[in-house]
Amino acid sequence: MTSPGETTTETADADAGAVAAPAATAQAGPSRSARGLSTATAISLGLRLVGLVVGMATTSVLARYLNPDGYGVFSLALTLGTAAAQVADMGTTITVSSRIARESASAGRILTTGLVIRTSVALAATVGLLVAAAVGLFGDSSGVVAVVAVATPLSAASVLTAGATARFRPEVSSFLALVQGLLWLVAVVVVARTGGDVVLLAWLFVAVVALQTCVGVAINRRLVPLGRPSWTEAGRIFALSWPLAISSLAVMVYYRLGSVILFHLQGAAEVGYYSAAYKFLDVAQLGPAMLVAPLLPIVATSMTMDAHRRNVIFSLATRTGVVVGAGTAVLLIALAPVLVAYLYGDDFGPAVRPLVLLAVAFVGVTLGYVGTTICSALGVVRPIAVLTVAVAVLNVAAQFWACARWGATGAAAVAAGTEFVIGVATCLLAARAMASRLPVREMASVLAVAAVTILGLWLAPIPWQGEALLAAGLFGGAVLVSRALTTADLRRVLSRKAL
Repeated sequence: MTSPGETTTETADADAGAVAAPAATAQAGPSRSARGLSTATAISLGLRLVGLVVGMATTSVLARYLNPDGYGVFSLALTLGTAAAQVADMGTTITVSSRIARESASAGRILTTGLVIRTSVALAATVGLLVAAAVGLFGDSSGVVAVVAVATPLSAASVLTAGATARFRPEVSSFLALVQGLLWLVAVVVVARTGGDVVLLAWLFVAVVALQTCVGVAINRRLVPLGRPSWTEAGRIFALSWPLAISSLAVMVYYRLGSVILFHLQGAAEVGYYSAAYKFLDVAQLGPAMLVAPLLPIVATSMTMDAHRRNVIFSLATRTGVVVGAGTAVLLIALAPVLVAYLYGDDFGPAVRPLVLLAVAFVGVTLGYVGTTICSALGVVRPIAVLTVAVAVLNVAAQFWACARWGATGAAAVAAGTEFVIGVATCLLAARAMASRLPVREMASVLAVAAVTILGLWLAPIPWQGEALLAAGLFGGAVLVSRALTTADLRRVLSRKAL
């Protein structure tokens, strides 16, 4: 939103063998060259960047209109709605995408079955949210939560993007995200101009999700036409996705529950500061999302490749992941005061310190994206479930302690530690699943460069424009000098050879 030692394929998790079926049993989908996929990814990134600008403009209008207390109430409702949607997915989307990549002939049946599963669970999640809101579990946010919950079943249609991902069309999901962002910006501006309340905003959010869903269904008809759902396919999807379902619950706990704990311990204003800072982290995830979109279908069929090619794919993915994560963290830390003041205003000054800590967390978020995607694509999901459940338990205990003492800053510090552990651990699991070596030296050099760059900015304070240019120049130059990324990597992603 979250982001891969030598071993052998025989020692990989047993689930990997069940998922990575031999090529003879899989139906090949449409091939695409590395250059074609890179072009599609670049287009997708462009769309996401436009969406980033739209999203931050929306957030600025919303935060200034509602003020910290009102923004905290509304943000809590959106956080809970998003959490319900994430839990309802139960690993269905990534499982469906991986299976379509390997079994193209059954794509329609697989996708439709996944949609039915996703919708059914989303309806159950909606009922749960409505009941909790009815008994006032969320305080002042309960009424808004009840309205936002209506959008949860509509979000089930997001599983349709699994077909586009499997077909090497990452730009489709980016386009849909941009459509939603533009519609939501219009809705927020209208409410701010007319003086509407938070409940009206919630209903407009539901309307925006409904419109985006309609556009998504129309686009999908040209990519992967829906077929008839199948009990057999449902069984196969459940067999692979149930550990991911457990993992999704755990991720929801450590990724979203912090706002709820903070709300009950410190009130709506602290949630407003924390949500304002976290918004930057949410938006920045377009980077790792772009990285793993083409990675998923490639990894899903990687066990039919030779060991050298697998290692090249794994090394490039992890090195790129740490560069994206650390580079984004450096810029966010350098620009934190300016970003908060410009987008939210002086009332949100206390959000700067949480933003700095969440910028550090973004390194772990990006590595988690890479590691989790690789493991999920290969079906090595049980270790991910065990890891995320254990981390979630520790996270909740730490959140109660840190939020009570330091409010939003404490919540951000716990998030940073949590994401780092998840990122490193999932990349180690991914290395084992791919039977590849983790590029430790290159990754460590990138992190060292990021730390030195931040230290240099701290020791020599200059205007923010200079800080941004200096941070980008120092970090980018050092990455090239350390050979964390090379010209050989560029040639690989621009190759005309079929994937």
